[in-house]
Amino acid sequence: MTQTTTDRRPSPSGSPRRRWAILAGVGVAVLAVLALVYTVLSPAPGGSGQASADTSFTASTLTGQEVTVPGGKPSVLFFFSATCGSCAAGAKALADAQQSNPEANYVAVDIDPTETADDVREFLTANQAEGLAYATDTNGSISRAYEVTRLSTAVVLDSEGAEVSREVDPTLDQILAALTAAGSR
Repeated sequence: MTQTTTDRRPSPSGSPRRRWAILAGVGVAVLAVLALVYTVLSPAPGGSGQASADTSFTASTLTGQEVTVPGGKPSVLFFFSATCGSCAAGAKALADAQQSNPEANYVAVDIDPTETADDVREFLTANQAEGLAYATDTNGSISRAYEVTRLSTAVVLDSEGAEVSREVDPTLDQILAALTAAGSR
């Protein structure tokens, strides 16, 4: 009797069990990444879209003057990245609002941890926004506190630090109307 032998070498992509194991591992990794992204971008438990009144931080102008938010008067926070092309118009609108209504705090918050203070200065200068105070949110704490998930977001706070308005790609008119609602002239 002749016996036939079969070649049992695995195919280049491996055995079916190995392929399933690899696919399962990739699936678990994808789920872990999605869970992490969801956790980072989700509002804090019980979040209402508003930061608590005790959330405060200090920003500096290009000349070194310090601005505390909320600081006892209405504040406008503009979340941006120096490499965000669409953020330029919002930064300019914020600077124009500051010229029209100097009775509030105006702070540009850079949310890109890789950008330097020089990057922020160049961005503000290029957008005629040199008078704005700025803060760098290198660890995401300010963005999380104000539940900001999109670039070019402006958050307007009243003098107590309660959120009055939130706009993406804000215009000068939107900022000024929100400041009026926040109690600023």
